[in-house]
Parts: sequence; structure tokens; C-alpha cells
Amino acid sequence: MDNKQEPVNEEKMSRKQYREQLKQQDRYLDDDLISRDDQNEGKIAEGRQQFADEQKARSAEEKTAVLKRKLNIAIIALIVAIIIVYLILFYVG
Repeated sequence: MDNKQEPVNEEKMSRKQYREQLKQQDRYLDDDLISRDDQNEGKIAEGRQQFADEQKARSAEEKTAVLKRKLNIAIIALIVAIIIVYLILFYVG
């Protein structure tokens, strides 16, 4: 990598200069980590959105299956009730 920092003689560097150099290096690292986090966060958000869409689709399919089952039961119950009414009318009337 291209590291264009001036070579510093560590023996003649004051504590203040050394601390400033460390802070500057930390800033570079922090900026790099933040940019990487931003890139990864976009991918994570995209993955989460895709998972949420899949969950919604699954949920909709499950709800549809439950409604189909309930509708079938209601239709069968009505057919049985109609047959019972016809039988009652045929034998009573």
C-alpha cells in the first residue's frame, strides 16, 4: 500500500506529537470502518427486506389456506343443513 506518512524519528517525538499521531491514525481507521459499515448495512438492509417479503408471502399463503378450509367447512355445513330441512319437510309435511 502507499503509505505517504513522513518518517518520524521516535526518539525526538514529544508525547503530545505521539498522541496526535495516534489520534490521526485512529481517525483514518474509524473512517475506513464507517465506510465499510455503510456498505455492509446496505447489504444487510436488502437481505432483511427480502426476508420480510418472503415472510409476508408465506403469511398470505397460510391465511389463504386457513380461509379455504373454513369456507369448505361452511359449505359442507350448509349442505347438511339443507338436507336435514328437506328430510324434515318430507316426513312432517
